[in-house]
Amino acid sequence: MALLSSRARQKAWDIGLTVCVAALAWFLQTTVLNELAFQGAFCNLPLVLTILWGFVFGSRMPPILADDLRTRSAREIFLHQAASGSGSGLLFGAFIAAIYSSVLPVYPLCYPVTGWACGYFCMRNLNPEVLMCIPVVLVATVAAELMMALQLHMTGHAGVFPHLAQIVLPEALLNALIAPFVYFPMRSWHEFFSSVNNPA
Repeated sequence: MALLSSRARQKAWDIGLTVCVAALAWFLQTTVLNELAFQGAFCNLPLVLTILWGFVFGSRMPPILADDLRTRSAREIFLHQAASGSGSGLLFGAFIAAIYSSVLPVYPLCYPVTGWACGYFCMRNLNPEVLMCIPVVLVATVAAELMMALQLHMTGHAGVFPHLAQIVLPEALLNALIAPFVYFPMRSWHEFFSSVNNPA
C-alpha cells in the first residue's frame, strides 16, 4: 500500500513547485532586480508573480449569473463573491509575504490580499487576456503598494505617504512592462498541467 495517494503526491508536487518558484523570484529580486533602479523605484517580481498567479489560476467557482441575483439572498451572493477569489493566489502571496517579513517590520498583508483579489480577474473571464494582464498588474501594483503604505503608517512608520507617488507609479509601470514576460510562461505552464491532469 502506498503511503500517499496519487492525488496527495500531485498536491505535494504542486506545493513544492510553487515554493521553488517563489524562492526563485525572491532570489532574482534580491540579486538582480534590486540593482536595476528606475527613478528610485525597482521592479517587484514577487508582486508581479503574485498578481499573475491569481490572474492565471483564478477562482474555481462559477461566476454569478443574472438568474442567481434574482433567486439568491444577499447573504448567499456576498458569501459566493467572498469565496470567488483565488485561493492559490492567496497562498502564493502568503508565502511571498512570509519571506518579505524577514526584511520588513511588518507582515505585508498586501501580497495575500492581492493574490486573492486577482482571482476575480481570472484570465478565463477576460478576452483578450493577453492584453488584459498589463492593466491588471498596473492597477493591482498600485493597490498593493497603497495597502502596504497604509499598513506601515498604522504601525507608526511616519513619512511613508509623502514619497509614495514617486515610488509607486514607476514601480507599477515597471511591473506592467515585465508582466507579459511572466504571464506567457505561467499561462503555458497552467495549460500544460491542465491538459495532463484533465486529458480530453
